[in-house]
Amino acid sequence: MENFFESIRAAGAPGATTEARAEGVAACRAILAALGEPVASAPLAPPAPPQIASMVAALRGVPPDQLLDLAIQRLRAALPPGVEVPPAPPLKFHIIPAPRIGGVP
Repeated sequence: MENFFESIRAAGAPGATTEARAEGVAACRAILAALGEPVASAPLAPPAPPQIASMVAALRGVPPDQLLDLAIQRLRAALPPGVEVPPAPPLKFHIIPAPRIGGVP
């Protein structure tokens, strides 16, 4: 069991190699299987560079307001059912006047 934890620690270290991360994933799955938890059958792989480029190209023309609205919508959809999000208070900025130097207005 200690080998599993070492594999997970190595996988989470900054600059971990792909092999170390794969061993960490395998260790996590082995622990979940031992606990009787369902394990995802397919490994999660990052999208390929051409897929990333096409996603960025598709979002390039979208206004920032729409991107933020989409992000907020997706985050709210990820919340558990019944969770209410309190409204955010409006931003308040305090303007501090700059001091005058040498009597120059």
